[in-house]
Amino acid sequence: MSEQDTIRSEMMSVLNQQKKSYIAEGEVSAETRIDRIDRAIGLLQKHGSKLCEAMAADFGHRSIEQSKLTDVDGAIGPLKDSKKQVKKWMRAEKRQTMFPLNLLGSRGRVVYQPLGVVGCISPWNFPVQLTFAPLAGVFSAGNRTMIKPSEFTPETSELMKQMFAEAFDIEEVAVFTGGPEVGGAFSSLPFDHLLFTGATSIAKHVMRAASENLVPLTLELGGKSPVV
Repeated sequence: MSEQDTIRSEMMSVLNQQKKSYIAEGEVSAETRIDRIDRAIGLLQKHGSKLCEAMAADFGHRSIEQSKLTDVDGAIGPLKDSKKQVKKWMRAEKRQTMFPLNLLGSRGRVVYQPLGVVGCISPWNFPVQLTFAPLAGVFSAGNRTMIKPSEFTPETSELMKQMFAEAFDIEEVAVFTGGPEVGGAFSSLPFDHLLFTGATSIAKHVMRAASENLVPLTLELGGKSPVV
């Protein structure tokens, strides 16, 4: 068995744990969703200074003030907003029924349900913000997540891995650090949805790997600045 196969097997074990726990949980209450959001906010508030120091070490030039503004505060904002909106987002929406069911007194509605386990591949440029901010949507929708942060910010990625382990069970949040072999194995997993933020060139490989399991994708890809 190759190294990548071994890594994928370990990840697959965690994914199966998360899916099994998600199914056993049943309906994900608003209280559970808000609790997960609160724990994520708590980690940023507790470890904000350490995260800024880790980013300064990884970048070698980024100021503490910039990292606090763009990454730490920039992630807390979306999490707090989702906390306010989560109960509203969970409400069922009425829909008209089609003929001939409408003649028989039928009623229609859309009930929003979690997907299950969402994979998140985050980039190096805003490593904290683009790891934590997506959790606003992941948690408010009642999902669990597995995260692959960038290998180009090793100190920040390792610190986030320790932080999540402090506040979340592995069946709620799991973090996998490492290089391309880890990323390749991660993107090939049969998630219920996969988020990728990064370069277009890498996204092609991610999409190809995800297509093997028909995993739905959300891609936020890079591009040239219009002012350059």
